[in-house]
Amino acid sequence: MAVATEGAATAARAMRSMLHHLDSAGIAEMLAETFPWTDVLPEEDRHRFATEFTRAFETAAELERWNVLARTIREWRATAAVHADPELHRALSDPLEEEHGAVDPPKSV
Repeated sequence: MAVATEGAATAARAMRSMLHHLDSAGIAEMLAETFPWTDVLPEEDRHRFATEFTRAFETAAELERWNVLARTIREWRATAAVHADPELHRALSDPLEEEHGAVDPPKSV
């Protein structure tokens, strides 16, 4: 293992240990400093983000596949963008007024 990789793995293990000593409110507060867009999320979603971030971080550190964490952050950032736009949020949250019929199953590629 290269020195840089070993250092990153050690830092990830230390961060994982620190996250286990905080509750979701503490993690959410800490993450808000790094990800200011969490301010537009409802409080319940901020806690869900903290929980999912922690789990994705642990998985990414264990597998050394940081795309797992990156995907979680991208998805929650998109959710925050929806919450930041009242018209978009309403359009995506309101029930559909018309029936569009059954959805075909996905086709295999």
